[in-house]
Amino acid sequence: MTMVALAVVLVLAGLGVGAYLVGHSGGEDLAAAREAGTSAGLKAGEHRGENRGYERGFEEARAASFSHAYAEAFRDEYAKAFRRIGVPPPLHVNVPDVQSDATSG
Repeated sequence: MTMVALAVVLVLAGLGVGAYLVGHSGGEDLAAAREAGTSAGLKAGEHRGENRGYERGFEEARAASFSHAYAEAFRDEYAKAFRRIGVPPPLHVNVPDVQSDATSG
C-alpha cells in the first residue's frame, strides 16, 4: 500500500513539475506574441489613421476652397453683369449657399 501511495505521489509531483515547466516556457511565447500583436496593431492603426485623416482633410480642404472660389467667381460675374448694362455694381453682394452635392465630385 505504501508503494502505491509513493507511486501516486511521484506521478503527481512529476505532473506538477511538468505543468510548471510547460507553463513557464509558454510565458515567453506569450510575451513575444503580445509584442508582435501590439506592433501589428500599431502599424494597422497608423495606416488606417493616415488614410482616414488624409481623406477627411482632403474633403474639408476641397469644400473650403470650392466655397471660397465659388463666392469670388459669383461676385465677379455679378459685377460684370451690371457693368455690361452700364450700371455700377453693388458694393455688397450676398452669395447664395452652395448645395452640398455641388462639392462632391
